[in-house]
Amino acid sequence: MSMEILGPLFVGAFLSGLIPVVNAELLVTGAAALAGPGTVLVVAAVSTLGQMVSKALLFGLARWSPSRLPKRARGVVARAAERLRARGGAVGGTIFLSALTGFPPFYGISLASGALGVSATLFVGLGTAGRLIRFAALAWGASHLGLHPSGDLTYGFLPSLGAGG
Repeated sequence: MSMEILGPLFVGAFLSGLIPVVNAELLVTGAAALAGPGTVLVVAAVSTLGQMVSKALLFGLARWSPSRLPKRARGVVARAAERLRARGGAVGGTIFLSALTGFPPFYGISLASGALGVSATLFVGLGTAGRLIRFAALAWGASHLGLHPSGDLTYGFLPSLGAGG
């Protein structure tokens, strides 16, 4: 697989992590459809890396910013962080499910996790796991069911629908 696909995929995934209207899922499926079967893990890994670099930046920004808030707002954040810590495993589950499904939006979870003092290791680990599974599933589907550059619309499972086949 060439850098002609992987480089733009990484940049696009990174930008999609910061700018919600840039659709990472569309980029992943497009890259996987162009690259074909056998590239699912590479496409998933590159897109996950791009996304998680940007999400880690959002997390870090949110971790840094509460100390710059007015005193009253810092109190609100501190109380919310304490309630979050009291829930224990719910935090990790929320991060993972958000990264996996997009609900609640992972953009917001990234910011909230940083602002509320969630462990960076927990956030990056569970976020990476969720995104990797999500992008691998999308890449697999696109590489096996989508339009392949050969022109075969049913690439992977069904017999060719082209003339002479």
